[in-house]
Amino acid sequence: MAWVCAIVLFAGLAHGLTGFGFPVISTPMVALMTDVRQAVVVTLLPNIIVNVMSVFSGGGWRGNLAQHWLVPVVVLVGTVIGAKVVLWAPADPLRLLLAAVIVFYLVQARLARLDLAVVKRHPRASAVAAGLAAGFLSGTVNVMLPVLLIYFSILELAPLVMTQVMNACFLVGKLSQAAVFGIAGQFTLHGIGLALPACACAYAGYAAGRRIAPRIAPSRYRTFIQGVLWIMAAVLVVQAARGMIA
Repeated sequence: MAWVCAIVLFAGLAHGLTGFGFPVISTPMVALMTDVRQAVVVTLLPNIIVNVMSVFSGGGWRGNLAQHWLVPVVVLVGTVIGAKVVLWAPADPLRLLLAAVIVFYLVQARLARLDLAVVKRHPRASAVAAGLAAGFLSGTVNVMLPVLLIYFSILELAPLVMTQVMNACFLVGKLSQAAVFGIAGQFTLHGIGLALPACACAYAGYAAGRRIAPRIAPSRYRTFIQGVLWIMAAVLVVQAARGMIA
């Protein structure tokens, strides 16, 4: 529990600094000590707390969410599918999928520069495709950020709008994921009680990140986080390979 609290505190700090990033940091770090399924369950409630705080930060969030409502709705469908998959999928393939998503996140800036004008030519179809893909990744490995970053970067949304809509997607994904896990009996009152300290740490980290964000150069922070994520991806691949060989 102390390790989980330290992780979500750090992930909340990162989320407060940038407006996103909590699941892409917290899930793989917890998964280093357990399997991906347990990491998703353990970080679910802290994710919801941080997302609620992020959705309503800044002005004009009602209009922004009304304009891009389709993506969060489709994310719900994709998350339910992914959450059902994660309930029966073997641990090692999930580790490899999580490592692949981390690498995808780390190189997404290069992918966003590709000629993907088809997204703008077919806005509704692309919104459905992006929402399903993001939701499925959220349901299985708790990380939908890379898909949404690329999609909304192509649409050239303002940073505040992007942050609000993405966090709405995160919140919808986490709530639907919680519903699926609850129906499957993955949550107990004892487990929820154990998650409360992690929720408090996640909130404390997020609040601290919001407060110190103006004082830290974004480039310095991004370099540190990228290094941590590359290391975690490599460790997950090694763990999965050992598990499959054994």
